[in-house]
Amino acid sequence: MQTIFLTSCLDTYDKDINGNRIAKHFGNKNNILDNLKKYIKKFDNFLFVASDEYNTEYTDLYANAIFESFDMTLPFKKYEILDIRTEDKIDDLINKADFIFLCGGHLPTQNKFFNKINLKEKLYNTNAIICGGSAGSMNCAIDVYCPPEIEGESLDESFNRYLSGLGITNINILPHFSEFRNYILDGKKYIEEIIIPDSFKNKIYAINDGTYFIIDNGITTLYGEAYIIEDGKIIKINEDSKKICIE
Repeated sequence: MQTIFLTSCLDTYDKDINGNRIAKHFGNKNNILDNLKKYIKKFDNFLFVASDEYNTEYTDLYANAIFESFDMTLPFKKYEILDIRTEDKIDDLINKADFIFLCGGHLPTQNKFFNKINLKEKLYNTNAIICGGSAGSMNCAIDVYCPPEIEGESLDESFNRYLSGLGITNINILPHFSEFRNYILDGKKYIEEIIIPDSFKNKIYAINDGTYFIIDNGITTLYGEAYIIEDGKIIKINEDSKKICIE
């Protein structure tokens, strides 16, 4: 069976004063590096799956920072990108991959891309380790909870908050939780006025950067600080440096 890492993000780069990404060793917070070393069997082919197939400039900036960080921390022999430039090679790229990284970005845009290329079916028989970051993790769900995230989305009555995902897990994740605590979107408090009302419809696992899930052999283990948002309540369920089994 596949092994899946669902992360808020991998701490692979910092940004300078001009917003440029500076790659760095991503460390071992909550044993992420130890666990990647444990589960990855080969280090030949790394496949980076874009969040926006058409925004190749953004994809290259993001991907190159990730690649440089892995070269410092957990190097692979070859790095590839899956986007509009390589869609015609998707079967070969996935078949060769030892590690598939589903990157972050705008969740609905990525979801549309994943469905267009039938990524759910393409991943079904892969033996690669799959790792999601932010939106990439969220889109791994069967039914993806898609909260508004950019100006205007929470006011748009046609905005769809529930999408069809990759079907890897039934977990709905809200990444970057600490950053959203004081976030205001469309004049609304993001957690109190957008996320919590939706929690009456589904359970949401809110995780900070550095927290992640591993799904292996049908068992889901949570590493790091996390909260459940459900039925209008926020309940802390785990601390950094600790792990719990949730399924």
